[in-house]
Amino acid sequence: MSTFFSETAWICLAVPAVLGGTVLCKYNRSPGPVWSRAVCLAGLWGGACLLSLSLWWGLILFSLSCVLMYTYLSGQELLPVDQKAVLVTGCDSGIGHALCKYLDELGFTVFAGVLNEKGPGAEELRKSCSSRLLVFQLDITNPAQIKDAHSKVVATLQGRGLWAVVNNAGIIGFPADGELIPMTDYKRCMTVNFFGPVEVTKAFLPLLRKSQGRLVNISSMAGGCPMEKLAAYGSSKAALIMFSSIMRKELSQWGVKVIVILPGGFKTSRSLSSEVLRCSFWKDPEGSL
Repeated sequence: MSTFFSETAWICLAVPAVLGGTVLCKYNRSPGPVWSRAVCLAGLWGGACLLSLSLWWGLILFSLSCVLMYTYLSGQELLPVDQKAVLVTGCDSGIGHALCKYLDELGFTVFAGVLNEKGPGAEELRKSCSSRLLVFQLDITNPAQIKDAHSKVVATLQGRGLWAVVNNAGIIGFPADGELIPMTDYKRCMTVNFFGPVEVTKAFLPLLRKSQGRLVNISSMAGGCPMEKLAAYGSSKAALIMFSSIMRKELSQWGVKVIVILPGGFKTSRSLSSEVLRCSFWKDPEGSL
């Protein structure tokens, strides 16, 4: 009897230790939000409490909960960074700025292109991020700066390819009725929001092809849904969406993925006023709100 009790005790100690330790190791590598991790820990604690209710049933239920949590956490685990490098344009503020910080935290080598390399956004990136992040001047409408950025990236990578290029830089332009928007503004929006990303893509595609990476183009909901007062901006973003769709087909044979993202409204340095957004989204054809 004592031998049986001894074996049972060892089993009761060993199984929770092995399963719980495995789940906790997986949990530590999981990038999920804090609340999901808290739920996992609560589940582990609840499973452990079940052991006090009934020895074998508690052990079975605890083991089952560990298996389920391990499966869940496996789906949340990120791919290994492995010295992967990402180029992001338009990193002075907004989405590009936040993305650079996040990628740096994950361990990526980040090339942050900014419109003003001495501006507050660039300085903040240098101060808050690791040495893996390189900030450099990159006006995507300036071919010379694109060429210079390409040279810096190639020199830093030393034969490696780029894991991703994120074409994020863009402008909204002058929000007004299409009839009233100056032609200079139409041309400016097309230059920054369409021709710029196209030129950056053409310059860095060989590096993407080398690593079978991905091209990420940040477009806009205005490029897929007509919005009043955004004729210039929406047209340029629609052109970027079509370019992305065509490149996706052409680059698939090289193993290069093409992703186009259509963000909603974000508060950045180039955000529209709430009044313009309200009119763009909610005004019906008859003009009533």
